[in-house]
Amino acid sequence: MLTAGNLKKGMTLIEVMFALLIFLIVILGNSYLTAYGKGQISLRENYRSALQLACQKLEQIKADDYYNIEEGEFSEELSVGNLNCTLSTLTLDCGSYKNVRTVVCWTKGGTPYNVSLVTLIVPE
Repeated sequence: MLTAGNLKKGMTLIEVMFALLIFLIVILGNSYLTAYGKGQISLRENYRSALQLACQKLEQIKADDYYNIEEGEFSEELSVGNLNCTLSTLTLDCGSYKNVRTVVCWTKGGTPYNVSLVTLIVPE
């Protein structure tokens, strides 16, 4: 004789489909988060490289004699690793000190990014 207990021995097609749907949602969500995370890591590496370039340029200018630091704006195209960027330097003579700003600009995925550093240099 068939009873209710004998009918529940296996999984039904509906249960299998529902389990596969949940599994698919988890896998797709994980794939999206992985891709997003890799993109953020790459962007932070670009920020770190740009910051290092800007800092290096400021240190190079500060190492020069105060009276040899040229006033004006200068730009140069640079490539460091996978970062292709433009390094701009703006120097203003403010009388008793010089204001120096370095800006590193780059584009990733059609979106522009930049890092800017400013320092004041006084004569010794």
